[in-house]
Amino acid sequence: MSVPGHGLPEPELNELLRGADWRFLLPLRERPRLLLVSGAEWPEAELIGEVKDEGPVELALVEGCGASELRRAREALVPGGFVLCRRRRPLPAGAPVLRRRLRRAGFDRIHLQWPGPLPSRLPQFWLDLESAAAAERLLEMRPPQGRLQVGIRFAWAAARRSGGLAPLYALGQRGEPGQTDELAAVLPDDPSWLLLTGGRRSVNKVVGLPFSADGGEPDAVVKFSRVVASDSALEREAAALEAVAAERPSLAGVPRVRALGRRGGRTALVESRIDGPPLIGALRSESLPELAREVTAWLLELAGQPRPAAEEGWRARLVDERLTLFESQFGEALGSVGMSGLRQRLASLGRLPLVCEHRDCSPWNVVLTGSGPALLDWESADPQGLPVLDLVYFLAHAAFQVDGALVEGTLDPVRARESYRRLLDPTTPNGGVFAGCLREYCDPLGIGPEAQAGLRLLCWVLHSSSEHRHLEMEAAAAPSLATRRESAFLALIETELRAG
Repeated sequence: MSVPGHGLPEPELNELLRGADWRFLLPLRERPRLLLVSGAEWPEAELIGEVKDEGPVELALVEGCGASELRRAREALVPGGFVLCRRRRPLPAGAPVLRRRLRRAGFDRIHLQWPGPLPSRLPQFWLDLESAAAAERLLEMRPPQGRLQVGIRFAWAAARRSGGLAPLYALGQRGEPGQTDELAAVLPDDPSWLLLTGGRRSVNKVVGLPFSADGGEPDAVVKFSRVVASDSALEREAAALEAVAAERPSLAGVPRVRALGRRGGRTALVESRIDGPPLIGALRSESLPELAREVTAWLLELAGQPRPAAEEGWRARLVDERLTLFESQFGEALGSVGMSGLRQRLASLGRLPLVCEHRDCSPWNVVLTGSGPALLDWESADPQGLPVLDLVYFLAHAAFQVDGALVEGTLDPVRARESYRRLLDPTTPNGGVFAGCLREYCDPLGIGPEAQAGLRLLCWVLHSSSEHRHLEMEAAAAPSLATRRESAFLALIETELRAG
């Protein structure tokens, strides 16, 4: 079934969906029937459910939370249905007032959510205001930068205690829960949620931390898909994690699948929670050598004792298909001479071992735990992939971060080209780390220098397809030749070809 509104340009679709991430608070497996009780506009309504003119419905949306509107909402709801009230402006003791109104109207299991941090911007999180544990976790994740932010934090804490934050969303349920989704069996009963909704695109997933009533730290994390394109990504992640658990059961630093199901008509994945600070926060020029060695050792442990590649089939799937896709997307931008050199380099790849390939082993997907590095976000993984690529991707992006080539999470092509050129030179500090880590990883697997060079190129050929997809989404059309020529990954491929 197609969902209305998904033909919107990416910026508009992204904005609407991010304003409706509260939908993942509702334990409803499929898209609900919903009723707009008040006269206010909810432009995201058709994206999250089937809008009806009258009951019975599973969800009622109310602007303001007045008594008559709540009464009408309750009458329209099926038993176990939900009401969501939105209050846009501050109200003295707003949170307690909204809670009392919902109680008087006959609603239970009430939760008050604040989308923050600024009402003028798209929410980066949704916080259950009555969960002290969720609030504490949020503050730990967003430490203040400077005195001004310290002062803002004190003001926020005071507003939270008084219940005067805005905008405010109040969620209540009519009667006892009815049918629930597949997630309910592995989550706390009636959890208090902290939803993390960062990222810049509609394909970015919502990450939820479900806190129990006793205030303990959650032992699970839930990833919710916003759009159809992300459904398959979460299904791939679950399959990859289950494959790693079967082949490397003792390997630490890998989430374990708890449940895979649906919520609000989209895919949801529950995983064991791995706690620790992101590696990227500890990444400096002086810390790069040690962190790089730790991740190298972990990736080698993930590779384990790989089986030899089959004589037929592996090259077509893991090399030829990627090269064909790259040529269709960036061949014109690279030029005929560059494409010829690229084909020759990749044709020289000999027989290679097959290993689990994560395909997004970046510094922001690695966390540091007491037992060593851990790797998150396995949605692109291939349990029967190629070696070296993950290590190259990590080491290069670690160098980009240190060299300032990553600007607000986006690679600057000019800076990335220069940083990568230095990385390929073993006489430079970062180049020495790069060469040493490749040697530590490749020697036990029997991968020689020529194969390493080809696999470095293949790394950027592979990841160029995601860059092309992002360019396409931003333009809402095929990216122009000029835009493709400014591709950061194309710059890295050109640098590799010149070095070769």
